[in-house]
Amino acid sequence: MTFTKALRFFVPVLVLGTAAQASTVFNFDNDNVGTSTTFTNTEQGLSATFSSSADPGGFVVYPTIFETLTGNVLGDPGPAGMDGLDLDVSFSQNLSGITLDFATDDFATPTPLTVTAYEGKTLVGSDTSSGEYLPGYEFPEGEIAFEGGTFNDVVLSAGATDFVVDNITVLNAAPAPEPGTFLLLGTVLMGLGAMRKTSRS
Repeated sequence: MTFTKALRFFVPVLVLGTAAQASTVFNFDNDNVGTSTTFTNTEQGLSATFSSSADPGGFVVYPTIFETLTGNVLGDPGPAGMDGLDLDVSFSQNLSGITLDFATDDFATPTPLTVTAYEGKTLVGSDTSSGEYLPGYEFPEGEIAFEGGTFNDVVLSAGATDFVVDNITVLNAAPAPEPGTFLLLGTVLMGLGAMRKTSRS
């Protein structure tokens, strides 16, 4: 086997051994309109549980009235009729990043939305973003993202009376490489080196 042929064989093996992080999207389009917190959605084996301090019914699924938030959205007030609530989203696996679309109930100046990430009850970090008014739409819309550390729970809060979210995209935390992966990598590299040396002789 030539060096080039060997490289073609071993590169896919190395790629499989160090698989990229996978992303998962939660968008509420498969939820029935009127579904309210607390509820759980599962996508690609990852579960997200949506809850609020007003239980039941702090946030509710309803059809969009926005431009960048499409299909169904999740917003307050829900059946509980309470304003100024936080939305908690807990995940069944550790994550390394989250991005989502949002809109706030503002008529003059957009107020910020904050995403705060936790690993269990330990604070990991947070980020804040404000939306902007789009032509032909009444409420400011925006996107917010957080990356850094490993977390399995986020709390969304806003200065506005109410807010809605959609298209929650999360990045699964990359698992730590197993010792066998390093052994395979070392064996492959030594084999390739020996083959290259032989081919030059």
